[in-house]
Amino acid sequence: MTPQVYCARLERALSLMPAAERQETIRYYLEFLEDASEEERAALGTPEALAQQILRENGISPQPAVIKHSNRTAKLIVLACTFYIWLPLLVTWYSLLLTALIVLICIPVSLGAALLGGLFSFVITVFQDVPTALMLLGFGLGSGGVGILVAYPIWLACKGIVRFTIFTTKKMLHFVLKGDETQ
Repeated sequence: MTPQVYCARLERALSLMPAAERQETIRYYLEFLEDASEEERAALGTPEALAQQILRENGISPQPAVIKHSNRTAKLIVLACTFYIWLPLLVTWYSLLLTALIVLICIPVSLGAALLGGLFSFVITVFQDVPTALMLLGFGLGSGGVGILVAYPIWLACKGIVRFTIFTTKKMLHFVLKGDETQ
């Protein structure tokens, strides 16, 4: 470990110390480590152990580490006992997201089908009634234009729904498997 890395870890471990004293201590140990042999460096130990010793010498008591008790077992028991409540809600949630995705995909598909229907109707009626054929061609081209116009925003909305689904699934699984705090 280089003296700079050692001193950086030491500085983090000495965060309870006043800034001026901490900088002076870091400067001292940086100079010491640059001039010290391997045996002298090894005698210092880890930066965290050295920091504990320095803090004790200066009369600063480090805060005791808080033991975090896991309530994973209790959470799994509660989930198992209440699955008849949250399972239908979960199925409903994902069904609604899937329905929204399908509806959004159907909009440009139906407008594209209207374009093809208008073109096909134009070809059939052009020899029987020209004004009606032109009207059908206009409806078909208008539907195709609207379909092209809304295709990109609908694509973005579909991507957003998929990302939102993935995000909520990850958060839910993290909550169930890891703990209360989400990242």
